[in-house]
Amino acid sequence: MMKPIVLSLLIAATAAAQGAPPQQQPQSLAGVVRLNRAPISNEVLRVKLPRPVERTLSNGIKLLIVESHRVPTITFRMSIPSGDLRDPEGMPGVSDATSALIRLGTKTRSSKDIAEAVAELGATLSINSGSDSGSLSVSALSENFDAALALLTDVLLNPTFPQDELDKWKTRQRSNLEAAKSQPGFLANDQLYKVLYPNDARHFTHPTLDSLTKITRDSLVEHYKTYYVPSGEWAGISGDITPAAAVAKLEKALGAWKGGPIKHPTLPMPAPIAEKKVYMIPRPNSVQTLLMVANHAIDRASPDYIACTVMNRVLGSGPSSRLFRIIREEKGYTYGVGSGFSASKTLNHFAANTSVRTEVTEPALAELLNQFKAIRETPVPVGELADAKNAIVAGFVLGLESSGSVLSQWLQQREYGFPEDYWDTFPQKVMAVTAEDVQRVAAKYVPLDNVQVIAVGDATKIAELLKKFGPVETISPDAN
Repeated sequence: MMKPIVLSLLIAATAAAQGAPPQQQPQSLAGVVRLNRAPISNEVLRVKLPRPVERTLSNGIKLLIVESHRVPTITFRMSIPSGDLRDPEGMPGVSDATSALIRLGTKTRSSKDIAEAVAELGATLSINSGSDSGSLSVSALSENFDAALALLTDVLLNPTFPQDELDKWKTRQRSNLEAAKSQPGFLANDQLYKVLYPNDARHFTHPTLDSLTKITRDSLVEHYKTYYVPSGEWAGISGDITPAAAVAKLEKALGAWKGGPIKHPTLPMPAPIAEKKVYMIPRPNSVQTLLMVANHAIDRASPDYIACTVMNRVLGSGPSSRLFRIIREEKGYTYGVGSGFSASKTLNHFAANTSVRTEVTEPALAELLNQFKAIRETPVPVGELADAKNAIVAGFVLGLESSGSVLSQWLQQREYGFPEDYWDTFPQKVMAVTAEDVQRVAAKYVPLDNVQVIAVGDATKIAELLKKFGPVETISPDAN
């Protein structure tokens, strides 16, 4: 694994925030360029990720191997074509239930047996369902990896989906849904997806009471048979293992697992909503108002992605961002505030959120939008822009100390079809972002005149003042 040379002054703030270990200082300042106040080594801008070895298993699995013997651990991960968008119409939650129950019993192991085996090995084993895809992974010490991989194989190939476990899962989900009606974040997020993606399955972020009555064990078995297959998705293995050993172990464990190509859902990326609107979800006697402001923006393949990353670092990502410094530190309206892009193959929106005391709902929302206006209309000062770019580059380089992180970058590169040198040139592309670029993407993607506002709080105290920010529609908590 390469060890980039990074000036300690550059990474001090990032390391402190992330709990990262301090890096070794260079022996001299030769080759260091100063961008305003923050120095950054030219070596950082010449990143070259270790290249993975690529193999294809006999069942069609495309495998990337990142070999690193610095730590005696091995991790295997793989995408599967499961996910919420594969749920049958009117039955959100099938993919979630399948991923939850698949590790709760096999033909030879109970859920307790599986849990005890994972603990005894000191391993981690996970199978998850996302939006448009699912994932499975196993990680263990090198000496325990064969046993952990065999356990994953048993869970993956021999699940029984016990009816009693499904009944318990459905009971927990009903209880969670009832409790969620009192959780501002849950209510706001639900409404956000209904506003932004009203016409397709993207607006289902969880099972519904109606779908829970329809989900059966047969639903799970059918979903499993259809989507828990090797279908040309990328897999990766990283850590203390050679390519030859990786192929041999995975052929032995997964060679009998068969499948074929499955087409991914194709959904349109909606354009920004044209008219501003406020959605108020009453939460009687609440002492806080949760505010979420959003609209459509970019997907992950957008050429503006890196400029948006820099812009958001200035605006709302981390403790040095404007939203944090002004709305929390200067104004004292909240303990936490931030913004970010949800950019993938199926999602394309920008959102900022915070929870504030009820009595400062109006000035807090006004200040949030004022910061949106400022970054859209006023060029970012040289020093502030340099600090943001340096922090992004430092965080990226620090992440490359882990073979697992390197593998993640390569899997993303393969998934989106980025150029082979995408991550090699990432630092240079970040540092090349100008104040004009930031202002351009802010004006294009940070909503203002068309902002969609979701407010969860005491309607008796905030309903009238919210009218200052756009037409108000009241949404019952039970609607979600």
